[in-house]
Amino acid sequence: MLLSHALRRAVPAVALAAALLSPALPAATAAAAAGGTSWYLDCSAAADGSGSQAAPWNSLGSANAHLFQPGDRLLLKRGATCTGTLQPQGSGTAGAPITLAGYGTGTARPVVAGDPASSQNAAVRLYNVEQWEIRDLEITYTDTAATKRERNGLLVEIADLPDGVGTHYLVDDVYVHDVNGDATKWSNGIQFRVSGSTTPTNFDDVTVQNSLIAHVDREGLTNRSTWMCRPTYGTGDGCGTTSNWRASTRLVFRGNTIQDTGGDGIVVRAADHALVEHNTAFDLAMRPMGSNAGIWTINSDFTTVQYNEVHHVRRLSDNNDGMAFDSDYGNTGALFQYNYSHDNQGGFMLFCGACGAGSSSTGTVVRYNLSRADQSRWLFAVGEKNARMYNNTAYLPAGSTTAIVQQGSGTSTTALSGNLFYNLGSGGYIGFGSSAYKPGDFGWDANAFWGNHPANEPADARKLTADPRLANPGGTAPADYGLAAASPARGAGATVPANGGQDFFGAPVPQTCRPDLGFQQASAFDDTACAAPALLANGGFESGALAPWTSYGGVQLDAANAHGGTYAVRVGPAQAAAEQVIALQPGTTYRLSGWGKVSAAGTELSLGVKQYDSAGSSTRAAFTATAYSQGSTVFTTGPTATSARVYCYARSGGGYGWCDDLTVTKV
Repeated sequence: MLLSHALRRAVPAVALAAALLSPALPAATAAAAAGGTSWYLDCSAAADGSGSQAAPWNSLGSANAHLFQPGDRLLLKRGATCTGTLQPQGSGTAGAPITLAGYGTGTARPVVAGDPASSQNAAVRLYNVEQWEIRDLEITYTDTAATKRERNGLLVEIADLPDGVGTHYLVDDVYVHDVNGDATKWSNGIQFRVSGSTTPTNFDDVTVQNSLIAHVDREGLTNRSTWMCRPTYGTGDGCGTTSNWRASTRLVFRGNTIQDTGGDGIVVRAADHALVEHNTAFDLAMRPMGSNAGIWTINSDFTTVQYNEVHHVRRLSDNNDGMAFDSDYGNTGALFQYNYSHDNQGGFMLFCGACGAGSSSTGTVVRYNLSRADQSRWLFAVGEKNARMYNNTAYLPAGSTTAIVQQGSGTSTTALSGNLFYNLGSGGYIGFGSSAYKPGDFGWDANAFWGNHPANEPADARKLTADPRLANPGGTAPADYGLAAASPARGAGATVPANGGQDFFGAPVPQTCRPDLGFQQASAFDDTACAAPALLANGGFESGALAPWTSYGGVQLDAANAHGGTYAVRVGPAQAAAEQVIALQPGTTYRLSGWGKVSAAGTELSLGVKQYDSAGSSTRAAFTATAYSQGSTVFTTGPTATSARVYCYARSGGGYGWCDDLTVTKV
């Protein structure tokens, strides 16, 4: 079994391997599965048999020559090693998959060891087959040749399938180790690969879970596709102007341990709504193999990375990576939440949306994560169109030189709120190379900055600079970074819509009340008692006064023409306006709604909002009818905007206009 999320730590590979060993299932249990036939392979047998349990095959060649049928089981003898490549034929069907597993007594796994003398690139290869479930195997591909070549432990590959979809693959409780591949990203512990060039093809329903991948080069657990070109990917992988992106779906990497890789830990490519959760990845990028990160996604839509622990990723001297997590280029809506990152040489998070020529990413959300003693920088921002980072906790110990933000040359539009930075080191906010840290790319609201206060600390009108009083700063357990009972960080955060509903520990978080700062919601709250204050004050003009509206020209309250209640505001003749400046959150979409009318044809009334971004943009709803009608307009604040100006404006004509029952709400 895998260690719990909060307590997993680096332990020797032997101990992890032992933890993953499962007891043998009696042969009768496998044979009792619905339908199909059980076929047996024992590479330690003296003679090749018929594939029965009494007379098992004794070579991979015999198993590879057989055409398996739906519901069949290929069972390998525990404790026996087969050398070469296992590449079985045949596909299962929905409800009757083909199973690859072990048989016999004892806890030793059946082993498939790739033959370095062969030209095969994988120890176990499923090619253009589907509906397979693999359990309980040990897979290795030791190749000590001086010239490295592509090597994989388990490679599942589909190409140009007639219907374009390879469906249902389950890898459960598999141990892959000592795969000595080259430095290309074609070499992996486990990879699901879509190749081909004539028929657009993708995987659907892939789960890899409860498995251990150790000492592999280059990557641990990944997927990839030749059907990956689209405008947001730019010229990546030689795409040019081609557009053929076809995403794999229902891709799940869950509960795995990845350790000691030459490069990346887990990578999601060309996928839609992939899920990466409850994995532990550590001792990554241990050999010189280019730029690598712990867990990352590229050219994918709505990938969720959650409940993972990543630590001790190396940052090699010839590159700028080495961080725990990365939203790379070509992504839409990537989500990183409830993760624990620590002791990574390249930092916590990378935004690399502009890392590829012509590429872009947008909508990355990073929330309720803990970063402890990560190095180099907390965030390395190299391009992102609309990121949000909120309610994360970052602890940087004394002696640390880690920067909170390091920025590359790309524009990284990012709103940061409710984060808690406990910075006992000397790092600040810096550029990279010839670029400079561009404060205008970042909007800061209600964050905590404790410890080091560099000269370029962000302006944040609601920031907390008092000691947030963590439970046990410097400890190694996530709970050490929760808030003590008297912490001033309680209830000091910023309300964020659609915030996921829970904190790192699974406790509910407020939807209306101000949340606590950081990754833990420690304090109790009652959303029913925290009615959201109206963003627009006196929007119904029922106070009997104009304040806080400011008048320009002819403006007055009117009790004879109210839409609702007692009063409306009358403006005119043109040009006259009532205006109010309201406080808003940066990078947030709002709707201005209200009722309006005019006194006579030829008069136009505008209900609008302006100055909600650095360009001074304006948007409005127009009224020309003499009876009340409802109008609205939607706007999105700029990345650093914290206010906007709402107006009721007699724009043209000789008559009057009336506005009433005005509201501004988040969309």
